[in-house]
Amino acid sequence: MAKKRKVRADRIIILVLLGILITGIAGFGIYKTVDYFMSKEDKNNDKPGTNVDPDPIKTNENIKVELVDYEVYTGDSENIGFNFIVAELSFKGNEPISFDLGNLQTSEKIYLNNVSKYINLLEEKSYKVSKLGIVNTVVSKQNEYICKVFIPYTTDNYSLRLLNSLDASMIEFDLQQNIKDVSTLKFDTQQQIEIGNTNVTVSSSYVSTMMIHNGETYSSAIPVYTFKINVSKVEGNVMITDANFVRNSNGEVIPCMSEEYESVQDVNCLGKKLVQGENGALFFEALTREENPDLSGSLMLMFSNSNDWVKIPTVLE
Repeated sequence: MAKKRKVRADRIIILVLLGILITGIAGFGIYKTVDYFMSKEDKNNDKPGTNVDPDPIKTNENIKVELVDYEVYTGDSENIGFNFIVAELSFKGNEPISFDLGNLQTSEKIYLNNVSKYINLLEEKSYKVSKLGIVNTVVSKQNEYICKVFIPYTTDNYSLRLLNSLDASMIEFDLQQNIKDVSTLKFDTQQQIEIGNTNVTVSSSYVSTMMIHNGETYSSAIPVYTFKINVSKVEGNVMITDANFVRNSNGEVIPCMSEEYESVQDVNCLGKKLVQGENGALFFEALTREENPDLSGSLMLMFSNSNDWVKIPTVLE
């Protein structure tokens, strides 16, 4: 009798242990399944064109960080909530450079390895951050590496400090120097111009190749920079009398093509009376041909009811 009880007890123990083992295996399987789908979702959310903060990297010892140059971008803090600095820094060491930007912290407690949300917000507002040439990782096979980093700030002070936690060194930026208007980073012009009682919007810009000259269509071998003009309000006999496009890269001044030129998409509005509700375009043929031209610059407009040039920073896509 005692022997039967012992066998029954042993069976119960075995069944309990099997139950625990099965529960553990099932729980592990559920964990791995959830982890798989969460990882997959994270990867799907990491879409091209979306900036993400880099993973930490090992920082080599005795790297010295020095300021080479910087620019302070302002002009739209009410819309985006911050201004920012693009700083060119030099990283020097006794071995190939590997430096975690998390070691650099602003006096507003912003770590430079955690700035993707600021960059993404700029891109959402149509600012072309990619043209700045900034990096989010500092790694080089050389003993010296010079690169540009992104530094957001919200302070109203005249200066901002950047602290290096590794050696307690500090870089200080004068926020009243090297100022640039953030509008120069716009993807598209999208600016409204008010000249007296006339409102004109430069709504979009692009590069044309199929052009029309005196009614004859031709393919231009040289890029033609094109700016669409929308007339939302006009009073009196007002026209655009002159226009130039000034490239940022080399200061090249490109005059507007004369009235007998237009594209297959838009008519030329140079020297013509502006009519409310009607659209047109201005065309600029590059004077030099380049394989990869810098298409950033300023559109300069002269209206018949004004003696001053209107300057519009823009980037063509």
